[in-house]
Amino acid sequence: MKIILSPTKQMKPVDREPLQLPHFIKDSEILCERLKQLHVDELRTLMKINEKIAMENVQRYRSMTFSLTGSPALYTYNGLQFKHMRVEEFSQEDVAYAQDCIRILSGMYGVLRPMDAIQPYRLEMQTRLPIEGYSDLYAYWGDRLAHFLLQEEGEKPCIINLASKEYARAVSPYLSEGSTYTVTFLIEKAGKLKTESTQVKMARGAMVNWIITQRISSIEELIAFHADGYVFHEELSSATELVFVKRK
Repeated sequence: MKIILSPTKQMKPVDREPLQLPHFIKDSEILCERLKQLHVDELRTLMKINEKIAMENVQRYRSMTFSLTGSPALYTYNGLQFKHMRVEEFSQEDVAYAQDCIRILSGMYGVLRPMDAIQPYRLEMQTRLPIEGYSDLYAYWGDRLAHFLLQEEGEKPCIINLASKEYARAVSPYLSEGSTYTVTFLIEKAGKLKTESTQVKMARGAMVNWIITQRISSIEELIAFHADGYVFHEELSSATELVFVKRK
């Protein structure tokens, strides 16, 4: 079983040794060289960011190295989802299990294993960056990220999609319907169901923590998730979507 996650914009390197370089490290170098060609104003327009963030990332690209001097991906991403994964509490056994089943999709690195060495960057998957004859990052990565996941999984792939639509789009067109299960978190208020972005990020993190610490390895086990008031809703779920509802 593999869990696919989105990265976060918030990143904070830690003093912890990574295990290996990312699988698509050569592609990351190509992307970085392309980004180094952009001036601050070009980057600001391309990424729709302010001048301060653009300047910060111009400096990041210029100083970026692709070696084991980086920080492990699992501990470097510092957004709400990763905070609720509580990775700092993971035991060595938890980290080993996470290394086996968590995969983080990334515009810069393609697919990351938890202990892959990375450095802070800004490159969302939906960025329309022309590169190597391709119009954007979806076209650049093509089917390679999905094939990487499928090769790891073998004959009977089971991929749990906890990524945002932006990142899931990088792999979902190339995955068969029977191999992927998208997890949806809904809030019920006054009899109405809705999605709350902040709540979704927190729930995704909590589910990952539960999967790792409880060694969940099947859909049958996954639907027992009940943290933070969420319960599996069979009537709203389907063969490809697992819906969890929290009542307020």
